[in-house]
Amino acid sequence: MNLNPSNQNIAYLNFGSNDLENSGIVRTLSLAAVIFFIFLIPWGDGAFDGLPKLGGIISFAMTFLYLVVHGSHRNFNFFHFFSVLYGAWLLFSLMWSPDQVYGLEKAITNSQLVLMVLMFTLIIQTKKNIHMAYQAYVFGNIVGSGIILYNYLHGIESPYYNRYGIKHIETDELSIILAIAMPMAAYLSTQYKSWIMRLINIAAMPLIFYAIFLTGTRTGSIVALFGIFYWVFAKRKASIVIKASILVFFMGAIVGILTFAPKASVDRVLSAGKSISSGTLNYRTVIWNGTIETWKEHSIAGIGTGGLGHGLTRQHINYNAAHNAYLELVSENGVIGLSLYLLMCMSLLYYLLQTNLDDKAFLMALLMIVLISQLTLHTHNRKETIFAFSMVAIHSLYRLRKMREERTITPRPTTHHHL
Repeated sequence: MNLNPSNQNIAYLNFGSNDLENSGIVRTLSLAAVIFFIFLIPWGDGAFDGLPKLGGIISFAMTFLYLVVHGSHRNFNFFHFFSVLYGAWLLFSLMWSPDQVYGLEKAITNSQLVLMVLMFTLIIQTKKNIHMAYQAYVFGNIVGSGIILYNYLHGIESPYYNRYGIKHIETDELSIILAIAMPMAAYLSTQYKSWIMRLINIAAMPLIFYAIFLTGTRTGSIVALFGIFYWVFAKRKASIVIKASILVFFMGAIVGILTFAPKASVDRVLSAGKSISSGTLNYRTVIWNGTIETWKEHSIAGIGTGGLGHGLTRQHINYNAAHNAYLELVSENGVIGLSLYLLMCMSLLYYLLQTNLDDKAFLMALLMIVLISQLTLHTHNRKETIFAFSMVAIHSLYRLRKMREERTITPRPTTHHHL
């Protein structure tokens, strides 16, 4: 495993291998299974509880078959190295958890997520594959947005009053699932030659943003703006007419959202400033203080995977999650667990910062949506988070390989020596 992070020896994925690009039926079926699984992530549980899990099992099986038939390209990077260490530590932390049942459930989930990282990296290899993965996720969110809109029009509320979502998907998590699709749709709208595909992805952005408003989730509404900011940045070289059209488009979308979204959802989203100024953040600070007290008792190794609920109960707080991914990790898995997670994130940042400006802006927007949302949500052990992380790694390293190839191909200027 090549883990040298230097500019000259970055661990590049072997995208150009003929064996991998022309691997026949196994290769095709493996890619199809993974792409379909990505499509199911945003909405599959709404159709059938556990449908994405079934899609994941099929994807894992096809990936294993692909691995047996064609082997691995083996060129992974620091992100994968830290992902494996992170998953192993969470599994090891189960040994001292006061809640073995819930802890085992979380440990198994995280082990599956680590395998998911490796699966995405092994199967998604070319530029076309990367675009297919992004597009599958955007299409999945279009379907998910349609389900949310249907529930709103038919008065089918989520368990929370005046908030609309998808059955079996927690509403706050759903808003982040949707928000992650925003920069992907914006990016794809700049990549296609077909005006139909560009238009589909442009139209997906206001639809998805409207769906986020219907969930009534403040964090999702805020971080989704990164996708909009990226799209504006991507159009910075466009003509005045196009820029004016973008401005009119966004103004119309905002007016439409505020007009047609339910008043309770709009009021809740717009109350983010009040929630922050009040100092309670919807009583999250109470949970956070309890989580910090739990961590102080087990600072290095944590209370154990899945044990936060036990620690909070001792402080008369009836909750089993921290509403903050970083606090939850440090309380359950200690400084060691949080450090490994942050090293994963830092490795992604390291790779993406070496890409060109356009890719850097897109990947940074994608990464920031996940990392900032985790300040108020515990989505570190969710499929959409691992998918986003994996795509940042795959995309970054693909672009770095292409940049290195271009530097190799470009001839050096001839130096003439005069006597």
